[in-house]
Amino acid sequence: MEEEKVEQVEQAEVKNESKKFDFKGFDYKKYLPYIGIAIAIIVVIIILVAVLGGGPKKAVKGFISGMNNKKVSKVVKNIDFAGMSAWGYSYDEDDFSKEDYDQFIEDYKDIDKDRINDEEEYIKDSMEDLLDSMTDDYKSYKIKVEKFKDVEKLGKDLYAVDAKVSVEAKPKDKDETSEIDESEVITFVVYKNKLISLGDIGL
Repeated sequence: MEEEKVEQVEQAEVKNESKKFDFKGFDYKKYLPYIGIAIAIIVVIIILVAVLGGGPKKAVKGFISGMNNKKVSKVVKNIDFAGMSAWGYSYDEDDFSKEDYDQFIEDYKDIDKDRINDEEEYIKDSMEDLLDSMTDDYKSYKIKVEKFKDVEKLGKDLYAVDAKVSVEAKPKDKDETSEIDESEVITFVVYKNKLISLGDIGL
């Protein structure tokens, strides 16, 4: 009986040994082309998600969604205030060179905290005033991104995003305020997935 048990244990051990993967004997070179293809596919997916599915577009969507929902906290969450201060009126996305990019990065690194805080305070106050005004004058309004027209890479992590934005608003008093039903293409500038220029949105 004892011998049978010992034999069963030995057989189980042999079975387990046979299931173990032989790393030393694995000919990985044979699979290199497939590994390379798999890595290339993963890289392409990451780029597409970052540039087309999320990234710059996501920042614009988040910003517009915050405006539509009257949530200033969500609006500012999608803004890089250091980048906004650095971009200012110094650069033009329609005429932007590598030298401009290098200068922008230098300006970005040099922005001090006081200036960032001032920029954030200004945008918050301006956005609150704008949204309060819309709430006071209109019984309902809707702001949304109709579609993205173009995404242009200006440099590493820096993009110009053309988005068609529509606004529909019904006034509380038609005699005092006109109804809004219009759309326009706005160019946003996005750095590291945060807005640094709000285009034609007047703040």
